[in-house]
Amino acid sequence: MLSHIVRERARISRRVALCAAGAAALALAAPLVHAQAYPHKPIRVLVNSAPGGLTDVLARLIGNKMSIALGQPMVVENRTGGGGLIGAEAVSKADPDGYTIGIVASAFATAPLLIPGSQFDAARDVAPVALLVTTPMVLVTNVNSPYKTVADLVADAKARPKQVSIASGGNATVTHLVHEQFQQEAGIQLVHVPYKGGGPALNDVIAGHIPVYFDTVTTSTKMIQERRLRALALVAPQRLAALPDVPTIAEAGFPGVQASSWFAIIAPPTMPPAIIQRLNEEANKALNAPEVRDQIVNMGGTINGGSAQVLGELIRADKPRWSKLIKERGIKME
Repeated sequence: MLSHIVRERARISRRVALCAAGAAALALAAPLVHAQAYPHKPIRVLVNSAPGGLTDVLARLIGNKMSIALGQPMVVENRTGGGGLIGAEAVSKADPDGYTIGIVASAFATAPLLIPGSQFDAARDVAPVALLVTTPMVLVTNVNSPYKTVADLVADAKARPKQVSIASGGNATVTHLVHEQFQQEAGIQLVHVPYKGGGPALNDVIAGHIPVYFDTVTTSTKMIQERRLRALALVAPQRLAALPDVPTIAEAGFPGVQASSWFAIIAPPTMPPAIIQRLNEEANKALNAPEVRDQIVNMGGTINGGSAQVLGELIRADKPRWSKLIKERGIKME
């Protein structure tokens, strides 16, 4: 009788152990099932610049390709202002369920440096997902402008201090910071006119309403080739094949002017790693699709991609780099 009871207890113990093991396996599998099921509804993509600018163009180009692979539309919403910070802050405060992400220009990482009391820290308040594209800058003017060279612009600015205007895509954007570098190097004083995005700024340069602007090469190349814009200098280590006749800013005598713009996917800071990994993989696939790659390269952009960690390192490096210039120039968010 005793042996029967012992055997029965052993049998029950084995069943309990098997049930516990099964429950544990299901618990471990649950996050994987959730990740595999993602996404099951449209994904909102917050863009921190105005429609028509490069960030917006890239968001639609890459987002459309990613949406095919993900099986859900990626719906672009433009959130402008604050040098790109407003859009980035909206991403940081969103539900980290994978259905709100940002495709942003690099300005969001530097804008807080210009805003007194800002608590936003790009390295802490967003999760890096993927570095998409970097692009050099090009100094452009209207085709009917009197400026044929950088020397022409510098001579006029020295003859008329604080009378020659220069556009930017907004305070704290790279299109702003690069011309601060240029003024420092050239010893000139220009009048800064910030716009709500690169698109509106470029339109006013084309129309002749404002004399000069440091634009991203990816936006301006076609218009330079079509002679709708005149390029004065390229902010890059060497000339571009797409713009072989445009000298570098170093050739023009200002090697200290060094800046490029980068564009990336970011997410709320507590988004699950499995979702970040899925988005990163699809972003890299989209960047390597021939039709996407060709468009970006033809515009003069450099395709990056890579892991989320690569983007995280870049975000952390930008803060000390630009802090020095902002302090030296006394740049403020006007």
